[in-house]
Amino acid sequence: MDHQIIKMNIALVTPYFPDEHTMDSGIANHYQLLAQSLAKSGHQVTVLHVRGRYENEQDAFNSYTPAPNITVLTYKVKVPPTVYRLFKNKWAIIDLVIKLRCMLVTAKVLNKIIKASKIDVVETSSYFSLCYFTLYKKAKAPIAVRVSTTFAQMMKEHYPFKSRGMDVVAAMEIAFIKKSSNLVTHAYSHAEELERLYHVNANSFVIIPHGVNLPPVSPQNSSGALPIKVLYTGRLEYRKGTDVLLAAIPLVLQKNPEVLFELIGHDPGNQYQTWFEQENEAYILQQVNFRGRVPDQALADAYQNCDLFVAPSRYESFGIIYIEAMSYAKPVIGCSVGGVPDIITDNHNGALADPGDAQSLADKILMLVNDTALRTEMGRNARKTVEDKFTGEKLAANSSFYYQTLR
Repeated sequence: MDHQIIKMNIALVTPYFPDEHTMDSGIANHYQLLAQSLAKSGHQVTVLHVRGRYENEQDAFNSYTPAPNITVLTYKVKVPPTVYRLFKNKWAIIDLVIKLRCMLVTAKVLNKIIKASKIDVVETSSYFSLCYFTLYKKAKAPIAVRVSTTFAQMMKEHYPFKSRGMDVVAAMEIAFIKKSSNLVTHAYSHAEELERLYHVNANSFVIIPHGVNLPPVSPQNSSGALPIKVLYTGRLEYRKGTDVLLAAIPLVLQKNPEVLFELIGHDPGNQYQTWFEQENEAYILQQVNFRGRVPDQALADAYQNCDLFVAPSRYESFGIIYIEAMSYAKPVIGCSVGGVPDIITDNHNGALADPGDAQSLADKILMLVNDTALRTEMGRNARKTVEDKFTGEKLAANSSFYYQTLR
């Protein structure tokens, strides 16, 4: 649906925004694309980026204009030396202090920014609850809170230990969500999950899907040339189903030993790569390339040059990695969890495997590996899905229309 656009001054408040220290962040990528797309629509955008200060950074604040109509204000928060001395071996407490100070800095500066820049509306992420104290101070502009995978969900699916400091961060986010009057998420299935977990009415959420920039697509996609390349991108971790993919790879190669697998993303301590190399024979290892993190252009090239994309996540509130791959006209394989079925229509633009099931995943990969025509058809449908639902322009139009209802 096309909406009449009323030009606004919009603030985006985020703990992540692309810079030299931020990689593999869906939140950062969302707010960069949203800022760019809103600015192209004629809105004035101020990005308030509040994060912890890294050890080698001297400046506590910097401001820059990356594009017309966009100003980025980055506040880098430092933990007092006393805290480090008292809790030097308790990193979770130090991390909690950093997050609390980021919330306080946001509360201190946001209303000043709203007044100085005549901000009409604010959007922020619930993750790390930067506007937690601002809500209690009564912000001078309405605040829309976008809820992605919560910190509590992340701890359940990723972190193998418990921490009272991290529990506090998780509890504050849930309290922040419940306190907020203007809630946004990207898939109704995620809203239902939030209702189930935290008793937040699913119908209180406005659904605005994520978007991506549409890349040019080579007409030689899925040509059937050997070898077939299967791509995975994202952090290598339990929540992303990395272990399931690594278990499925030998099952695929036993049936088709010419398939190539490429894994791009951070693998802390090379744990997954080391385990895989210890558990598998040489003929399997030579078909798998662990590339780690790569520059943006190399990532774009990997999407362009693969034949199909796979990411067997155990949970995704949305799954922007799928629409990134689909934008290159690639069929995608995910699992029927969270918001993934809102993106992947089984046997239309991709395939859905059973969560946590390596054999099911291997079967889906082989189905596409062995059928060039099916890959081409699904890839074409995947690109059309993104064009129809998940562009930056649609994200900006839907967001700005919602913002207008809050003024």
